[in-house]
Amino acid sequence: MTTLASPTAPPRFNGRTSAVILGIFVVVAVANALSTAVDSSLAHNLTTALLVPLLFVWLLGASVQPLPAPTKLLAVGLVFAWFGDLALLGTGDVRFITGILMFLVMQVFYILAFRRVPGPGLVRAWPLAVVPYALVWLALASAMWLNSGAKAIPGLIYGLVLAAMAISALDLVLRVPQRLGWRVAIGAAFFLLSDGLIALSAFAGVASSPGLSTAVMTTYSIAQAMIVTGFVLAMNAVSLGEKK
Repeated sequence: MTTLASPTAPPRFNGRTSAVILGIFVVVAVANALSTAVDSSLAHNLTTALLVPLLFVWLLGASVQPLPAPTKLLAVGLVFAWFGDLALLGTGDVRFITGILMFLVMQVFYILAFRRVPGPGLVRAWPLAVVPYALVWLALASAMWLNSGAKAIPGLIYGLVLAAMAISALDLVLRVPQRLGWRVAIGAAFFLLSDGLIALSAFAGVASSPGLSTAVMTTYSIAQAMIVTGFVLAMNAVSLGEKK
């Protein structure tokens, strides 16, 4: 396997510390889902604001040192994801548009991170793998356009970038240890599902409800956790020259 620049130091965290932080993340994610389901705004806002910072701390401590270039790009994307989370805690069109823009930037940095990993990928080897993603985007785009018309254009653009991120994640599978590549790819698919639910509510006329919001936050938490942990561990392996 082609390697990135060799690390000079192991991760700062040992296995126990990493597990503790991820355990706290799981507790916060479950609390977030429960608070969303019962419509507790205070608990929902607090737990939402904590999700990404916990993953960010884990990323910094669980990665080989110095951070591989793709991991740095993912970290920047996480920062914008947190900005997006905070923006979407408020109400109103300005907050919503700001949140979309922050997550759009996040998607771009995730794509850059995935594309920075050397080697031929799954999509190049099997181009038909993009078909399900294209069909999902077309289905969402049709629903949004039929209900909102031109007002859905920002959602359509964001959806294209989101689908590109998910496809870029899928393309990792043959460039990193496959179990970690699949973890990232599945996480990205959960992200597509999470934001797809938001799109249906915002642009396709699907009524918002605590159940829908809970599904959005649950799939979002799963998505970010799978992407971050899978990618960081994959970059550690690639940097150390480990085989698939």
